Amino acid sequence: MINRADQTDVRERLRRRGTFQWFHAIVVLLSIGLTLFAWSYSRQQLESKIQIQFDRESDRIVGLVLERMQKYEEALLAAAAFLEVDERPIERDRWRHYVDQIDIAERYPGINGLGVVLALPREERDEFIARQRRMHPDFEIYPEHDEATLWPITQVVPEGPNAAALGLDMAHETNRRAAAHKARDSGLSQVTGPITLVQDEQRTPGFLFFTPFYSLDFAGDTKLQEVEERRERFQGLVYAPFLVRNLMRGTMEKQKRSLGLRIKDGGEILFDEHVESAPGYDPNPMLTKQVTVPIFGRLWTFDIWSDLSFRRNSSSSQPQTILWAGLLIDSLLIGMFLSISRASRKSLKMADAMTENLQSVSLATNANRIGIWDFDPVTGQLGWDDAMFALYGCQREDFSGAFDAWNDCVHPDDRAQANKAVEDALRGDSDLDILFRVIHPDGSIRYLGGQAVVFRNEEGEAIRMLGANTDLTERMKMLDERKHHLREIARANVELQRSNDELAQFAYVASHDLQAPLRRIVSLSKLLHEELGDSLTGDADVFMNQIESSALSMRDLILDLLSYSQIESEKRILVRCDVKEIVESAIENLSEVIAECDGVVQCEALPSVHADSKQLMQLFQNLIGNSLKYRGDKPPRVRVSGKQSAIETEYVVADNGIGIAPEYRERVFGVFKRLHAESTYQGNGIGLAICKRIIDRLGGRIWIDDSEFGGTAFHISIPNNVDSDSPQTR
Repeated sequence: MINRADQTDVRERLRRRGTFQWFHAIVVLLSIGLTLFAWSYSRQQLESKIQIQFDRESDRIVGLVLERMQKYEEALLAAAAFLEVDERPIERDRWRHYVDQIDIAERYPGINGLGVVLALPREERDEFIARQRRMHPDFEIYPEHDEATLWPITQVVPEGPNAAALGLDMAHETNRRAAAHKARDSGLSQVTGPITLVQDEQRTPGFLFFTPFYSLDFAGDTKLQEVEERRERFQGLVYAPFLVRNLMRGTMEKQKRSLGLRIKDGGEILFDEHVESAPGYDPNPMLTKQVTVPIFGRLWTFDIWSDLSFRRNSSSSQPQTILWAGLLIDSLLIGMFLSISRASRKSLKMADAMTENLQSVSLATNANRIGIWDFDPVTGQLGWDDAMFALYGCQREDFSGAFDAWNDCVHPDDRAQANKAVEDALRGDSDLDILFRVIHPDGSIRYLGGQAVVFRNEEGEAIRMLGANTDLTERMKMLDERKHHLREIARANVELQRSNDELAQFAYVASHDLQAPLRRIVSLSKLLHEELGDSLTGDADVFMNQIESSALSMRDLILDLLSYSQIESEKRILVRCDVKEIVESAIENLSEVIAECDGVVQCEALPSVHADSKQLMQLFQNLIGNSLKYRGDKPPRVRVSGKQSAIETEYVVADNGIGIAPEYRERVFGVFKRLHAESTYQGNGIGLAICKRIIDRLGGRIWIDDSEFGGTAFHISIPNNVDSDSPQTR
């Protein structure tokens, strides 16, 4: 950026050039000189305008590619969030349904498909192939390699054009394997180096786009901070294959621009329009430009040049016109002086405007927080530009320029990884592309991305490393927030699907099973009328009793079904509940039943819990009532106990009843699931289903085990951190 003093000096020089010394002897020479000056100035302005137009269109092309890649990343992040929330095994039909719903062909043109890569130890290969062949009968993992971990593609949609990719092992090839490992360890989306897709018969350049997904504990912190934690919870990758020609076709059409483009990754060409067969090919372009941009773990170089249409649109005869016009008006001294004066004022305004534009460009560069560094591996000296000192939060005078000085700025937990990455790049084992943290003098921590290229002599020895650091702190925060929101959305969708399934089941029951008592009432009523005549005689009293019994049965069934369906529909108000008081109230409600069967119900000291007090009362009343109903020959004995840990609170309702066989312990929680005839034990089979639905709503679990008294023990687990819609306490 030009400082104020320099700007004033330049402006003053322009002003002096717009004035003349009034010596008649040199009037003609001065007028000719002014004409030449005006001609040169006009040519420079035209060249500047052409350059600005070229730079603007170049930036637009690069921006379109970056924008499209970010949109593809959103699709991968959404799919990864779906897999992290939905903990069921990844099935072929469900994955195809998910991909069809997001309509990748319409929303993400240029993408070849969307698939899943799973990581598994080599010793699980045969078992894994057997499972996959249930969905894909011809599934095989190929090709063979010596790596300990296999990374096969297990799902890909659409399957037709991508059939050859199914079962391909990402670990067999360096580019694929390196990008997969980097995505797993960083938690960020990654692009592979140039590869040839197995499904591409034309063998044109392509690449893969990876986004990792993990096994997350939604009851705790879902953010994975450390590499070891990511590796431990890593499940696999969501991936998308790309042919670069399809990517460019979906991003921009050639007839919409007047520039040619070549894209390179390192030394390999991904896309090239600088060929004679390309539309508008210009063998000697007016302007060229090279831009290197980090693309999700890779450095892509964009070589851009003007074509024939750009040359046609940029051609102008203005400089020549000014030259000839100036020579013609040399004899018109007064007119020439007036014209010079006006041109000088215009020049000053344009210079001021250009100065303001340069200041804006400088501010934009600083806002991007990109710093450039230059390292000499022979001498160990490290050079930084001004932006690097801002990124690391230190002053130029405090930086020695040695490699160790940079090393001291790196977070201790990332230091070994960063040093190894630099050493590997200098040896030529891999490109330098790392994510690490630095500690500022004030103690704050920032995330930086580092990419570099290594220059070597004829013997292959590293003689220079030139790279850039980018501040990724805000991006990391935004990425974590975006992942969190996507997981919440996916989790809500799964919950909505579950509720819809249960609602459909309820509708089916309501439209079929609830009609049986009603039909029985109608049938008995007809029989009663046939027998009644003028007065009740014969079996009329029996029929009347049966009618009343059926009506009562129908009423109880409807009430229980309404209770079951209203558990989710009622507004959830969670309070801190005194569980011992609630259990004692439930025992009081069942006092008549307890007295009739000569039963004993014990309630130990119980920890409090955050829940819906009304539904908690219904839960314990159903479980205690169930223990009293399904009793054996001995008087029933029921004990309610509980304990609390740092994560959850568990309650146990144990009895000495007839028990439940292990093979039926999951079944009894379904609606209308009974193990005994109604004539043996009365009931409609909804009580335990209501209990399960109450616990599911709290995010807990309910299961059955053997009781120490020889009967059944119902275990209830409720998380301690259940979200509350109401902060009140009880």
